[in-house]
Amino acid sequence: MNPLAKELNDILAGTLAEELLSDYGKRMYFPKGIISQSAEAKQKAHKYNATIGIATEQGNAMCIPSVFAEFTGDLSKNDVFPYSPTAGELPLRKIWLQEMVKKNPSMAGKKTSLPVVTGGLTHAISLAASLFLDKGESIIVPDMYWGNYNLVFTEQREARQVSFPLFVDGKLNITGLSETIDAIEGPHVAMILNFPNNPTGYTPTNDEAARLVSMLVSKAQQGRKLLIFTDDAYFGLFFEEDICRESLFSLLCDAHENIFAIKGDAATKEEMVWGFRVGFITYNSKGMTEAQYEAMVKKTMGAIRGNVSSCSKPAQSILLKGMQSATYHKEKENGIAVIGERYRLMKQVLVKYAGNAYLTPLPFNSGYFMSFVCAGDAEKLRLHLLDTYEVGTISIKNTYLRLAFSSTDLEEIEDLVRIVYQGAKEVFA
Repeated sequence: MNPLAKELNDILAGTLAEELLSDYGKRMYFPKGIISQSAEAKQKAHKYNATIGIATEQGNAMCIPSVFAEFTGDLSKNDVFPYSPTAGELPLRKIWLQEMVKKNPSMAGKKTSLPVVTGGLTHAISLAASLFLDKGESIIVPDMYWGNYNLVFTEQREARQVSFPLFVDGKLNITGLSETIDAIEGPHVAMILNFPNNPTGYTPTNDEAARLVSMLVSKAQQGRKLLIFTDDAYFGLFFEEDICRESLFSLLCDAHENIFAIKGDAATKEEMVWGFRVGFITYNSKGMTEAQYEAMVKKTMGAIRGNVSSCSKPAQSILLKGMQSATYHKEKENGIAVIGERYRLMKQVLVKYAGNAYLTPLPFNSGYFMSFVCAGDAEKLRLHLLDTYEVGTISIKNTYLRLAFSSTDLEEIEDLVRIVYQGAKEVFA
């Protein structure tokens, strides 16, 4: 049991609530990870707050103007107040699939399920875990992963997370994943892969993506039955020419009969609507018929009906109208360009600190974040930066320090990096 869960149980000891808690209730806790560190930074990081996993500009959330305009647009009462269908608004599901194929040319001409609307990407991951993971089963997760996986896979599903190092010699560790697949007993292997990766900000190069897919297809050809969930939370935030700009899901579509691919994505980051809580889940496996995809959609609808019933109607209505705007695509490109400019400056500034003894940047080329390997306790460094310099960062596993350039204005980046390196010297020297 997680120590945080035990701590809460100890506080509840002797109460009727404690006596009545289910096994799941006893295992549940609120993690002291990104959320709590961000809350602490909100109170103390008066200079720079590089914890926030959204895109901001001058302290305000960025947005796509055509989406924001719908808040004062021509929404009718029926766009806002009724229940949404369990699987989501059909026009939104259709336009999301159209955009998905447009952004992922490898999907052209291939059948998938129609995306089902979820209450954000976390909900999509939770639904997939509920439908496909049983207690005690293993799921492969890179060693650099979003901490919320712990609550979904370990606590909710009581599955066993099996990790492999994401990088080896500064490259994607495809061999490590291959060996981890081989080590899983039985024919079935489940995994979740997240690119652009949180917390590292890494997306495979075109060559790495091709070799990764080739390796996975090879395992399928050998008889392994693969469940591959692609966490595409940061999809589209690509800042280098030589990286794979398609989802891994797209490259795996119809790749082999022994590969069942699940795409989890969301409007959250792609459309800059973090508070809307609108995500999607889409399925593909070679040889599946439309009737079989519809059966999977209905199972997913049942899982949704059994927990949130249906997702937000007004959020879906506003998003749909924004995506139908004639200016939508250009406005979205402009927003991504702002984050890309920050990324390039971050890369440029870090060159000055190459070979530093206290902080080593992990490879990054996309997304919202970059992370350092720390020469000492990353949590001590985080607290030092917060208390001494009023700078908010995220520590991970006491080894890594994450910075969000997505929420750091361009003119702040150079000074932010200077302070982080200065703080590291003061703590680790």
